[in-house]
Amino acid sequence: MGIAATGIVVMSSSTQIADSAPSRLLSPGLLLLVFVLTGWSVFSLRPFVGRRLGVTDGGPWFVDSYATLAASDAVRVGLDPFKPNPLDVYHRPHSYSHWWFYLGDLGLTRRDNFALGGSWVLLFLLTALLLLRIAHWGEAAMAALVLLSPPVLLAVNRANNDLVVFFLLATGLVFLRAASPWRLAVYSTLVLLATGLKFYPIIGAAALLLVRPPKTMLLVALGTLVAGMILLAWLWTDFRRAVILAPIEVYTFGAPILFRDLGWTGPAPLLAGVLVLTLAAAVCTWRGWSLGLEDGDLRARLAYACGALLLVGCFLAGISFSYRLIFVIFLVPWLWRKISTSAARWTVLLLLAALWLDGFYCLGANIFVGPMPEVRLKHQQLIWRFFTQPIIWAAMALLAGSLLGMLRSALGSLRNSVRP
Repeated sequence: MGIAATGIVVMSSSTQIADSAPSRLLSPGLLLLVFVLTGWSVFSLRPFVGRRLGVTDGGPWFVDSYATLAASDAVRVGLDPFKPNPLDVYHRPHSYSHWWFYLGDLGLTRRDNFALGGSWVLLFLLTALLLLRIAHWGEAAMAALVLLSPPVLLAVNRANNDLVVFFLLATGLVFLRAASPWRLAVYSTLVLLATGLKFYPIIGAAALLLVRPPKTMLLVALGTLVAGMILLAWLWTDFRRAVILAPIEVYTFGAPILFRDLGWTGPAPLLAGVLVLTLAAAVCTWRGWSLGLEDGDLRARLAYACGALLLVGCFLAGISFSYRLIFVIFLVPWLWRKISTSAARWTVLLLLAALWLDGFYCLGANIFVGPMPEVRLKHQQLIWRFFTQPIIWAAMALLAGSLLGMLRSALGSLRNSVRP
């Protein structure tokens, strides 16, 4: 009797093991990795894919990491890297802080570009997967649509140093499983390090407004913001020399695009963008159209707030290439948790449209139209932007609405904490 029972137990356990093995092999996270690596491999091994999507022009890979190394090499030979650099493929001036010149102190030169750019891409993918922690097929599909989108392929192809910023901030967010002092210190330190490299990441410090209790929130949020302001003041000379305008074309991102297409110049586009988006965010908050960030998984909420801050802040600040949309990845975990709400579904729909529409436009133009005179090309792109700009504006309005709700919640928490 005992032997038979034991046999049944053993057989049952072995069946359990056999049944669970395929589920581990077919996990959504693993298949996402395989799918993304396959897509990136096709993109890299079949150059016509990138050309049809308008992501590449058939030139060399990792041109942005090359520019960073060229700036470091320019310093080493006595050239001014903030002027047009003859050592770069496209003679681009350095557009970031002087911290990147320490690559030369590490012994890295332009000859190491493939290793450097490739490592940036791998670190980006690794931290993206760690942050996402995919456990559901729907979430895996959403993440795949982001990671295989043309703006992300653009960042990967160029090895833009936004990938390094992503790696630093995502690493800090991965550690934020709870609001313990040392975990908050890690995140704050990595925000400051990213700020020293590329200026704009200081915006991500405002995500700490989600931390509770209010005294801890004040300490870490204000402390990080003040330290960031001091750091930017120290790097002010680099900042003034590094700011350059990006051309307005497909795969560009920023609120001023719409106003400049309408003929506005000077500071008017910046001011108009801030005013319009603030008003739109207030409406979204009032109507309940934006996602709330008050309760739930802390890491997912902080990641969403950080990604929304970076996207909205950079959108308002000026015009950049759309590889800045890699930070949409930060939004995925919280969007998936709230996917049953209409606010989350509309945010996902608008963001995916913003990520993919330019790629569909380039694909259609390259397949069905072909080469055309530059004047006609610019005219068609202008019409296309008037069609697509409302989509990206609506997406940014929903994100800004969430941030406005976060600010209102933080102020309410502080007010309640000082009441008798």
